[in-house]
Amino acid sequence: MHQGIEYVHFSDTDKIKAFDEIAKMFYYANFGQTSKSEIELFMFKVYLEKLIDENKDVEDQTIDYNKCSDYRISKELGITQQRVRNLKVKKQLVYPEEFRWEVALAKLMKNARLENSKIIINIPDPNLFYEIQNFIEEHGGYIETQLNSKILQIRQEYFLLLAIELESEDTQKKIIKRIKKDLHSHDSDNQKLDKREIANSLITGAVNITTIIANISSLFSVGAPLMVGLKALLRI
Repeated sequence: MHQGIEYVHFSDTDKIKAFDEIAKMFYYANFGQTSKSEIELFMFKVYLEKLIDENKDVEDQTIDYNKCSDYRISKELGITQQRVRNLKVKKQLVYPEEFRWEVALAKLMKNARLENSKIIINIPDPNLFYEIQNFIEEHGGYIETQLNSKILQIRQEYFLLLAIELESEDTQKKIIKRIKKDLHSHDSDNQKLDKREIANSLITGAVNITTIIANISSLFSVGAPLMVGLKALLRI
């Protein structure tokens, strides 16, 4: 072992469970059929799940990404950080694990910064980044591609729409109606959820986005993670 590195600790129960899963790969008339890459991926899965379990918030189940960083894992396993990221993505595809990306994103907002109306956040985990990107694109939005694949950059207006998309349909209608009113829209009673039009109006209009958010924040569900993070960033 290398000095100075705190390795993940596996209990006897963990080892028994892992061996039982390995046995399924070899002892059911399938000996030698599992490839080296499949075995390595399984061993990475066992390691990563244990690492996450040891560094997870008890209340909201979010990961402490500082203790599960690509750098730490690369040092412990003796592989490159890029290979760690590739294994994380492949592991999620083969052994999917559900997680609340919106809560994880909200927690990372404490390290976000605002530059020229754009919110810039470091997303340390590739699977978290892809979940956020997929949700935004599925709802007609987009993020700006960066040379650093860990950086998420999105206009604050589109981030607001992202927060709105997580609310129930009824709540969304109330929020959109209030935004239209603040924008002095002639069809503020229209319940159509034309969010892209709203975003463009927020960007090109004279209304201050901070004022808009302050006016609609009470309409969100209690503890709405992205709204909480956005208000903290804008100091509302």
